[in-house]
Amino acid sequence: MEKKSTLPELLAPAGNLETALAAFDAGADAVYGGLVKFNARERAANFSSEELGKLLSYAHGCGRRVYLTFNTLLREQELDEAAEFLAELARLRPDALIVQDLAVVELCRSYFPQLVLHASTQMGIHNSAGVAAAAALGIRRVILERQVTLEELRRIAAVSPVELEVFVHGSLCCSLSGRCLLSSALGGWSGNRGKCKQPCRRCYEAGKRHGFLLSPKDLEGVELLPEFRRLGIASLKIEGRLRGPEYVWKTVRAYRMLLDSPGDRTVEEEARQLLRSTATRRPSNGFFRRDELGRLIDFERPGVFGVRVGTVGKVSRAGLSVRTEGRLHLGDRLRLVPPDGGEGSTFSLISLRFRGMDTVRVRAGAECFLPGSFSAVPGSLLYKIGENGFDFSRRASTLPAGRRAVTVTLRCSAVRWEGRIDGVEERWLASVDFAPARQRPLDAATVEAEFAAGVPEPWEAAPVHAEVEGAFFVPSSTCRELRRNFWEWAAARLAGRELHPGIPAALERFRVFRRNPPKPQEPLPRENETAELRVPAFLPEGELPKWRERIQLAYDAGDRRFRIGGIHGLELLRPFAGIEIIAEFPLPVTNSLAAQLLREEGVCAAEPFAELDRQSLAALRTASPLPLLRCVGPVPLLVTRAVLPARGEWRDERGRRYRVAPDPESGVTLLFAAGKTPESDDGVEPFYSNEWK
Repeated sequence: MEKKSTLPELLAPAGNLETALAAFDAGADAVYGGLVKFNARERAANFSSEELGKLLSYAHGCGRRVYLTFNTLLREQELDEAAEFLAELARLRPDALIVQDLAVVELCRSYFPQLVLHASTQMGIHNSAGVAAAAALGIRRVILERQVTLEELRRIAAVSPVELEVFVHGSLCCSLSGRCLLSSALGGWSGNRGKCKQPCRRCYEAGKRHGFLLSPKDLEGVELLPEFRRLGIASLKIEGRLRGPEYVWKTVRAYRMLLDSPGDRTVEEEARQLLRSTATRRPSNGFFRRDELGRLIDFERPGVFGVRVGTVGKVSRAGLSVRTEGRLHLGDRLRLVPPDGGEGSTFSLISLRFRGMDTVRVRAGAECFLPGSFSAVPGSLLYKIGENGFDFSRRASTLPAGRRAVTVTLRCSAVRWEGRIDGVEERWLASVDFAPARQRPLDAATVEAEFAAGVPEPWEAAPVHAEVEGAFFVPSSTCRELRRNFWEWAAARLAGRELHPGIPAALERFRVFRRNPPKPQEPLPRENETAELRVPAFLPEGELPKWRERIQLAYDAGDRRFRIGGIHGLELLRPFAGIEIIAEFPLPVTNSLAAQLLREEGVCAAEPFAELDRQSLAALRTASPLPLLRCVGPVPLLVTRAVLPARGEWRDERGRRYRVAPDPESGVTLLFAAGKTPESDDGVEPFYSNEWK
């Protein structure tokens, strides 16, 4: 694809309205957030439909964008509710929907094509074949796997048919995206359901090694910005939907400065100071630099430390005596860390005394007292992980109600202008007479920008599509007059009208489909009756030529059955006719619509996703249009390209045992539950607890 010469989009996290406003205030081009369900950060505050409407209107009014996360795996029992959610989103019209489950892709392309789709990093797309497969499914942008190296990114970007998005800053997962089952295995709290309990941030013991053996450093992409721009990366994403306005404002501001003033050393130092003032782990280039993979795990330190601001002296029942090394202010978020390390405890500073008097703040170098009951010992360290003073709640509370989005289509010629609004049969017509252009002919972008401005309440033109026939000149004043005439006409016809008549009809078509699903395919012959070639679930970009050749050789030798663990397998097998494709774990099949999409793409059987509880698995077996097969072999709980500090047997703080071993063929490291995993009568290996939450 042709690379853009413009700046990449700066994309910020927004767990609530306040944080979204902080992001825009600091210079973000777009924000991403979730509704109360079906997103991978359910611990965030997230948005109600009303709040999302307000945010969309505010963002579009200042030329910014809002992307909504719908990036969890769905149970069979949730498909009807998910369709209702998508219908509401089709009315609200976010700028894009970030998705993981193939069921959501199927729902959108079959029933809600108004929704633009971005492939979540949870899809685990990590090579150009996966990007091409996503494009074939109608996805406009791919958020790449965070463990793609810079060298691989160069090769992917050179051939990508869609926009690419990469993470530029924030916390990193140790595991490949969508491949971490550790939280689920420890208690049913699935990261693929937005409920991860972050077991990678806990202590583990492996031989003489003890510490945070799965905890990576944070990503800081300051050094990588010039390369991202050169490659034409469309969007640079900051992680942090669980973070507050302060963190988001500082981080966005830093990267805004760096993008707007490339090469300015003074600006770069100021930006780095802003980043250092946020509560983060040690910075790194993440997985982008292959030579840093051996230093990525920061096993000797706990999670987010922040900035050191004091040392505990005397400890009493009444509170702590602290010698400050930095400024303290009421409302600050603080962490107490034991002298010998450990995660420590966090709290908000609600009371502060200096020289026997209550105070609001103290400076560095002061002897102060923190009243309260604390679990601490002399010598404990005090870290600031959040500051008071970034309050956007008043602005958030005064945002006007959201506007109602309408789609406008315009056809413009030198003698006639025609306008249409989706859902309105009548057309707007204007007779004009414009002279041929000598220098500056009217273009579609000018018309779209003009007609999207000055829209009367409660309407919002999202989007405007214009087609200009011929080369003619239109004065700006005349274009504005035509826009005013159009919207006067439109307002009279939109009043009291259902703007999206196609959406209820689409929902009804979906309900009919659910009542009359396609007949299931016939089961495959016994697995041992034919040779199979397994296309690896993780297939680095550099390995694609070898695997294309290997697939061709197998096909020429008469092999007709192939197993795939990622959507890149669909693309690699697309040229071959008369083959059987089996979708296996970790390609997620948790519901019948995901199975239906895969069936439409040529898959003839599938393994259910390993996290499914018995109820969800039973519902899937009843509804699946594909035959379901037993999972083969032990299921890794975590897969990573990071070099872990130890191999062999591990134990966690509760004495649970694990086995860590490298996979020489793919170059990743795998973590398994030690010992035999009990098998169920349902044909999966149930390492879940009692419920897939």
